[in-house]
Amino acid sequence: MPATLTLGPIPDDKAVRRALDELFSGCREEKGRLKARLDGAMRERERWLPLVELFDLTPAPETAEPPDALFAQTLRRLKVLHPEDSAFIDTLHHSEQLKRFFRTCSTASDDLVALFDVLVSLRTTPAGITLSELGAKGFNDSKALRGGARRQQLEHLLRLQAGSPDDDSVALFNAYGIIENPYTTHVVVYAPFAYRTHEGEWLDWPHRLWLRGEAAILSWKTVRSLTAIRFEEPCHALVTSENAAPFHRLVEMRRAALYTEGYPNAAVKTLLRHFAQTRASCLHWGDTDLDGYRIAEQVARNIPMRFYAPPASADRVREHFLPLTAEQRHRMEQFLSSHADFPFLADLRQTLACGWLEQEQTIDLFT
Repeated sequence: MPATLTLGPIPDDKAVRRALDELFSGCREEKGRLKARLDGAMRERERWLPLVELFDLTPAPETAEPPDALFAQTLRRLKVLHPEDSAFIDTLHHSEQLKRFFRTCSTASDDLVALFDVLVSLRTTPAGITLSELGAKGFNDSKALRGGARRQQLEHLLRLQAGSPDDDSVALFNAYGIIENPYTTHVVVYAPFAYRTHEGEWLDWPHRLWLRGEAAILSWKTVRSLTAIRFEEPCHALVTSENAAPFHRLVEMRRAALYTEGYPNAAVKTLLRHFAQTRASCLHWGDTDLDGYRIAEQVARNIPMRFYAPPASADRVREHFLPLTAEQRHRMEQFLSSHADFPFLADLRQTLACGWLEQEQTIDLFT
């Protein structure tokens, strides 16, 4: 057994987490996943054989092709199926994770073809889609992508396509409009609007909360089923806030605002598109590091937007700049070299030169 095991997403059930902690003494959380370190005794093959027998697990049958040859053959097959993605498929040759997948999984070839079909389908799914729907679409199994090796490979392919190898699963899924749990996916907004339901009824409770100085929380189901919005008071621009404390300040100031909660999820993006249909625009307020500008770029895909950044020359602003760590600088330089069409390139270069502003540090500077 390997020295480290990735057990899967961090379980919501505390009893499950406690059981895993008891079974594996070295559990730790890393990028939204639970990992366990195995000591020498736990890595011995004989210790796991009773589990293999209990669950009737059998070794994967050997394929006619060696794993590396089958991997190369599958990539050639993908290029025939998706010729427009040939350049991206060529980069998969260098993926050690995919090579390991082919060495350990008997269905790796068919799985990779199905996963690539899922990847392509996401480009034409702007309204958001759940992991269960993706699993049903790609594998005829709603549970296929909720966990396990297939989900790991899907995340890997998404990271490779985005050129963002360090994104955790939450940021990654939000970027692609993938909904892990439709009941916990929502948008928090403070604005004087009403919305029309699928049945044609207009509901104005977000406006009534606005009058009380309270933000509204709309579930993914609500956002997905509404057909239009209208402002009950003049509101041509709202502020999109990356972080919670600045959003709270905006509500206190009675400024129309929407909380992106980091990378905007499908509910946030869908509601922004509805706002854009009313000819509204937004002022985005967030961090000025790499993630902050990537979040801003995703907001800008859904509504006309300008980015708020205090003038760097002002004395009261300069004292808030934070130096980039070596890792932040390396990530940013890599991103700049591989994303020549990114709309905030000049801003990122300024961050490289001057440091970055954390949004919470600019609360008292916001006007």
